[in-house]
This record gives sequence, structure tokens and C-alpha cells, in this order.
Amino acid sequence: MRINERVVALNEQPVNPKARYVLYWMQMFKRVEHNHSLIWAIRRANELRLPLVVYEGLKYYYPWASDRIHTFILEGVEEKRKAFEELGIRYIFYLQKDSDSPKQTVAKLAKDAALIVTDDFPCFIIPEHNRRIAERASIAVHAVDSNGIIPMSKFEKEEYAAYTIRPKIKKMLDRYLVPLASEAVDIPSIGIDIDDSFETIVTSETIPELVAACDIDHSVTPSEVYKGGTGNGRKRLEHFVSDILCNYDAARSKPDRDGSSRLSAYLHFGFLSPLEIALAVRDSDAPQESKDAYLEELIVRRELSYNMTRFNAKYDSLEALPTWVHKTMREHADDTRQFLYSLEELERGETHDELWNAAQREMVVTGEMHNYVRMLWGKNVIAWTPSYEVAFETLVHLNNKYCLDGRNPNSYAGILWCFGKHDRPWMEREVFGTIRYMTSGSTGKKFDSKKYIAWTKRL
Repeated sequence: MRINERVVALNEQPVNPKARYVLYWMQMFKRVEHNHSLIWAIRRANELRLPLVVYEGLKYYYPWASDRIHTFILEGVEEKRKAFEELGIRYIFYLQKDSDSPKQTVAKLAKDAALIVTDDFPCFIIPEHNRRIAERASIAVHAVDSNGIIPMSKFEKEEYAAYTIRPKIKKMLDRYLVPLASEAVDIPSIGIDIDDSFETIVTSETIPELVAACDIDHSVTPSEVYKGGTGNGRKRLEHFVSDILCNYDAARSKPDRDGSSRLSAYLHFGFLSPLEIALAVRDSDAPQESKDAYLEELIVRRELSYNMTRFNAKYDSLEALPTWVHKTMREHADDTRQFLYSLEELERGETHDELWNAAQREMVVTGEMHNYVRMLWGKNVIAWTPSYEVAFETLVHLNNKYCLDGRNPNSYAGILWCFGKHDRPWMEREVFGTIRYMTSGSTGKKFDSKKYIAWTKRL
């Protein structure tokens, strides 16, 4: 049942009249400011004259769990604890290390809660998390959308492409592109008597030790370039707005330069709100064409991908593609591939194409890939694997394993774009049919590809 444009009641259970607090289960919006979920939890706590408790957990068995993802998440824990203390809110973080670690921690905290407030995120493991907790809980569960500028509920169906969602966003944007006022709890919860025996205390010094003790993939090491947390995200945002944005329209497609925002990982993990970023860009002194170019990507393109994962249950498969793509893939399924590479060869960046190898190297080492070469990266995997299905599975695996911004609506939409999603038919050719085609030769001429390749070799 929808409560308002951002809040959905996931079950029909009542509020617990004997509760001691309201529980906010923080899953994806890992921030204290510009967080609609937190604001809703504070409002409900104040209405019920109860304190608020915030819980955040990190499991060891989520798909593609690794040192890289764990570290990036843990790098934001200490600052959140301090921020919540300043707000008078008890924040509990729990790192589940292995199968012997405590389980059902949300359920334990929910026993004394009036209701559970959590994050409404439209893909990966979060929808299933929310379905299970709503089904098992004996109290009300509310899911709150703090994903984008425009609430996802403002769209009634899956949009076909950017040109169909853009005018709808434009009509609503002035209403939502405004600062989000913070709210305060009436009753502090610091020092509240609560079962927190499973809590994990995280400091910057203890993160390597904590990660090493987890039963996860230790072969994917932490990024030496991108560090987690809202503070680090804001440092990058400030650098982007002050030093990069003025030339963004021209520099964004130049992987050999520091010319893009590099904020996608901070958006994915909710360390930064898209609203905070959009307001900083809008209010900057950069040329209007550069601001428009970035806001098109941050708002129109990004929210198109969230719209897709919300309304298309097949977003994580080729079934999400339009009819014209399925037709051309059927017609070209048996086309001969000039090169064929195994998953292992692709993962190691061992192909004949030095530009593709460089893009793969950037992703494996840093945890991110420049968006311009990421398009080429995806297109070439289609050409170098035995089927469209294998290509899709390969791209999802590599992207989600190594990229800090993987497992996100943007990731799934970006991979599907390589197959024709949110695009139109082009000139017909082998393997691709009428799907848009890209080559390393033509792509590499649009920037200093030799400089980019050399940079990745130094990583």
C-alpha cells in the first residue's frame, strides 16, 4: 500500500503499541543527510513519541562479496557513527563475518520496535530482503525511495528511452530540485538499553583486519584510488565542481583526462545523494552547456535506469531488450566470430586489443572504468564470445565483481545498452545485426588512447 509518493507499506501489520523505539534498517542510503528514509523514520519516531535506532549490517555471502566492496562500505561506518551521535541517534553496525556469526539481527532488533523503516532500492538483493522482512515481521514495514531526484512512483510504467522520460522529468524537476530540510529527533536514543551484543566497532585502523577475517573473495583487493564514505565522496564532488565541471561537455569523453565526475560508486552506495550533487552542479559557476550535459546524465539517464529496474522484472537478463533487438539477434545468432576469448582471458585482459585490455585493467585495479571506454568494452565482449547470452553473463559478472558501482540499475542498463536497450537500430553488420557497433580503432581516435593505455599500465 502506498503511503505517499516515496513511501510504501510492505505489509499490513500494525505498529507495535508496546514498542521502545522505531527501527531504521539502513541498506542502500548510507548517509545522514539528504536521506528520505531517515527523515521518514525520524518523523514516525517523533509522532509515536519514541526514540529512533538505526541499524546497518554487512553480510559475508552477498553475490560478489569481496575485500574491495567490503572495504569501501566499511570506510563510511566511523563517520556515520559520529554523525548519528551528534544527532542523538543510536547507530548500530554489524559485520557478519562467516556462517558461525550471529544471524537474524534485524529480527532481534525488531522485537522492541514499533515499526521498521527501510530503503526502497529497485534491484540486486534489496527487493528480496524487503520482501522477506515484510513477510516475517509482526510489525509494520515501510520502504522509502531516496534513489533519485524524482520519486520512482511518478512514472506509471517502464519508459522506452531517454526521449520518452526526459519531457516528463522536465515538467516535474523544479518541484523536486530543491534542498531537502533535515529533521531532528525529539527523544534521543544514545545510551538506550538494547541488545547490541553483535555490534561491530569499525575504525579506519581496524578495517583491514576486519575484512581479512570475513569469508569473502580476497582476490579482489581494495581500491587504492577510490575510498568510501560521504566525506571522501564530497571531496571528489568539490573537486569535480571546482576543477572539472567547467570543461565537462568537452572532456567527459576523454579517458586520458580527469574529465568526468567519478561519483558513481558514491551514488551507488548512497554515500552521496543525487540531490546534493545536482544542487552543487546547478548552483556552480560552470558554463550552462557543461551543467546541462552532466545533469542529463545524473537525472535523465540515471533515473531512466532506475525506472527500468523498477518496472521490468527481467532487467538482469536479455529478456529486457526490445522486440527489434531479439529479432536481429535471432537473425545473426550463428554468425562467425573473428575472435573468441574465454572468461579467464577476458578477466586477465589478454586480448589482441590493447585499448580493450586497458579498460579491463582500469576496472580490475581501480574498481571503476571510464564510461566512454566502458561502452566499447561491452560491445567488444559481444563480438568475442560465442553467443549473446554468454556475452551478457560475462559482462554482468566482470562488472559486478570488480566495479564499485556495479550491482546498480545504471550497471544493468549500461550493459543492456550495449545490446540495444534504450537505443535504436543502426546499419546491419555481422554478429551485431542492427545493434549499434563500436570499434577500438574509431573510438581510440577520439582521445589520446596511447596515453590512456600507458596510464593503466602504471596502475
